[in-house]
Order: sequence, then C-alpha cells, then structure tokens
Amino acid sequence: MSEPAEIYPLGRDTTESTRLNEQHKLIMDIVGGSIDKTVPLDNVHSVADIATGTGVWLRDAQKALNKDSDEHQRYYHGFDISAAQFPITSEGIELSVQDVLKPFPPEHHNRYDLVHVRLLVTAIKEPELQAVVSNLRTILKPGGFLQWIEIDFTGLYETPVHPKAAEAVKLWLQFIEQHGISQCAPKTLQVAYEKAGLVNTTSRTSFIRGHEDLTSRAQAWQLEFFATVVPLVLRRTGQATTDEEVSKKTLELIKDVELACAAGEVLDLRFGTVVGQKPSPDVL
Repeated sequence: MSEPAEIYPLGRDTTESTRLNEQHKLIMDIVGGSIDKTVPLDNVHSVADIATGTGVWLRDAQKALNKDSDEHQRYYHGFDISAAQFPITSEGIELSVQDVLKPFPPEHHNRYDLVHVRLLVTAIKEPELQAVVSNLRTILKPGGFLQWIEIDFTGLYETPVHPKAAEAVKLWLQFIEQHGISQCAPKTLQVAYEKAGLVNTTSRTSFIRGHEDLTSRAQAWQLEFFATVVPLVLRRTGQATTDEEVSKKTLELIKDVELACAAGEVLDLRFGTVVGQKPSPDVL
C-alpha cells in the first residue's frame, strides 16, 4: 500500500531553511523567548526539539539555558521527519529522523526534561494531534515539560482583512478545511494534553497585531509565506492546473497581498503556547 500524500505545503530546500530561520526570530519576539516562563530552567538538563528543521530553536535554547549556568552539562536532540534541512555541523546537538506519528525508539523514553514543538499544524491533521501528544509523553521524564507553540487561525475568520488580501486568505482557509488542518490548534492541544494525562497545563495567546515594532517584519513573513504556499495550494484546491495558470494566479494574489501590506495590513494570526507536565512519579 502506498504512503498517504503529505499535506505539508512548504519545501525543505535552502531557500525555505532561510525563511524558517527568519520566521523563528520573529516568533521568538512575539511569544517572548525560546522557553516559556512556566518551565523551571534549573531542572532542564535534557532537551528535545520536534520538527527541528535547521535546529535553530535548539541553538537559541542552548543560549538561554547556558546564560546563567554554563557549567551544567546538558543534552540536546532534534527530531524531524526529514534530514533535508539538518545543519552540516551541529556542535552539542544530536539529530535524527523520526515520524512523530510513530513510537519513539526505547532509548529516548523517559529521557527529556523539556520537549519543544512548534508549528506542526500544517503537517499534522487535527485528529492526529492526540497521537502525537501521546507519543511525546513517552519521551518525557517524569516531571518533564511539553511546550508546544502553534498557530491559531480563528482570527482570520473573526477579524476583517484588507480587501486586497481577502482572496489569498480565502484560498488558504479553503486549503486547511479541505485537508483537515486544525483551525485552532492550541485549543485542540489543551484537550489532547488532558487526555494524555499531562498536568499543570497552561495556555497563553500571543498576538501579531498590536506589535507596532514588529509590523514590517510580520508583513514580510506573511508575504513570504503566501508566496511559498500559494502555487501548491492553487494546485491542491483545483483552482489552477497548468504551470501557466499557477504562475499567473500566484502573481495576481501576491501583488494584492503586497498592496494590502502597503496599506498597513497585518493578518490576525495568533500564536498559542501550551505547556503541560508529565506527572512525577508517572501514573501509567
């Protein structure tokens, strides 16, 4: 039986790696750093990053953890479904290929004080999020924390957008609805945490709108995102089939988004940070 088609709409080439690294910097400024304030840093000695990509979050986490206690020896491991974006050199960081929908190897069970996940929403269908959380629970140490930062798309439904951006937004919402992508992943994750037996769960929302100091960077990020996904989304939603149709429609949509940005538009995307703890001692 053939593998199901991947829903992830982004690439894994050098250009996409550069975009992801810039996206990382923006998200860190929006949510307030690499590690949530609810996670006690003194107890973090082993760290895992899921869907690590270029490993950029792990490098920032290293800096944050070593800022005041560089004498501590810590272990860092990045997992991704593909090694295509792994850095050539990763001093102090181990990297390996892992599908989060499948069980982790036994050597990783009960190993990590902090497991970090970010922006899996476009790669994992909403009903599959529970299985991912359950798999991640197995690699947490008793007392360890799962920190997951995810996009909440509900603002795109609730908040009016600039008319010039409306068609691109409509196209994206059609894509996520057709592919079973969660419209409000943070809320879904809260339920998944509880079902997986995680405790002390917290959830907070960080908004892009209202950060005037980040407006130009947020607009550039959103514009690059649409430029990257629109061609594929046009094909997958059946709104364009030939290369000529895809190219023409993409240029039209991106031009409109550029005009919306020039008029001051920042789409109301929200980031939810959901943190939960594995009970200690673990209750099986």
